[in-house]
Amino acid sequence: MAFTFTATGDLTEMNTGAAADWHAEVSGYFNASRNPPPFSFAGSRNQFFNPADGVEADAVEKDIGWTAFPRPLTISSATDEERWFLAEESRFEQVEYCEWSTTRDASGKVIKISFTCEDRNYFRALFRHQPDVVLSLYREHVSPDVQMSDLVDGLGNYVPANRWNANSSDGAMHMIGQPNTIGAAVELVAGACVVRSNPDGTLKTGARELILCGRYGDAERHSDPTIGAEVNELARAGHVIAMANPPQLAFESISFSGWDVPDGVAPEHCWTHTRGADGRAVRGVLEAPEGASFVVGDIRINGKVIRFGGQVADGIRIKVTGLAHRLGQATIEAETGCLGDPVFGAAGGATPTPTPAAGQVNRFRRI
Repeated sequence: MAFTFTATGDLTEMNTGAAADWHAEVSGYFNASRNPPPFSFAGSRNQFFNPADGVEADAVEKDIGWTAFPRPLTISSATDEERWFLAEESRFEQVEYCEWSTTRDASGKVIKISFTCEDRNYFRALFRHQPDVVLSLYREHVSPDVQMSDLVDGLGNYVPANRWNANSSDGAMHMIGQPNTIGAAVELVAGACVVRSNPDGTLKTGARELILCGRYGDAERHSDPTIGAEVNELARAGHVIAMANPPQLAFESISFSGWDVPDGVAPEHCWTHTRGADGRAVRGVLEAPEGASFVVGDIRINGKVIRFGGQVADGIRIKVTGLAHRLGQATIEAETGCLGDPVFGAAGGATPTPTPAAGQVNRFRRI
């Protein structure tokens, strides 16, 4: 069964032309990622496939999730206050496939925090065919004051990091950070499909050793090593792997542990997914319920009033959904060297197809 890639979040705003454009773009990500980069020990990507070419009947899906707050800031900051502050200095610091903007009143008190994991190239494709729809989305989700001239360059081309989507205070329509794209996630999954062995013949299994050896992402993030380790486990089991349809980043969950909301209001009543289907939401907003006597800046998390979006991001998890088919049928070509190592001898070769461990397939959900 061949796939036509659908819009992120199962959104239905694209017309026929925009949908075809988006399918072609996403399919291009998969085709481009099938071939390894031209460096030594890149390894065969025979266990990675493009779902648009067809998916077997045994196909299963698996969610892979991680914390939304950027780990690079956590490991480089002395205190929570410092890392939360730095995360709002620039959206380009928000590198875990989730970005946010914090709205404050005249006194500086937080009244709303908007989170997004939407892809900028989705908006580019939508704008090429339906610019008025893009403008309408900005006016609905960011500000009614947005004008078409705010969104384009001198040639009329859509500018992702525009006046209303360039910082962490004026709004966040979609992600703008360089690594925060669906194409980057697809390439990460493809790179993680390479099985890698140690000099003694045992296979590498650790998240950090795999990403440092395969160089398919940033080892210091929450997202990249987590995705890589989960995907590589599937590859070692002999599966053929991709991302599920629609290929996207999505909100997995939000934890309200330690929250204290005024007036006895449940924290869940302050959080809303405003774009995307259940399980595939691409936008979340924290705001006091209509008519409430408090604002977000009156809510406490672990005893501290909310002053930064990062305090909330600490409890948010983002996910991708992996797809596997031809379960246990792939020929594993274990690579004996790490990507970029100098070549002193022959690289690895094909190994017999393994029998998946007991319960391996059952960790997925059937589709």
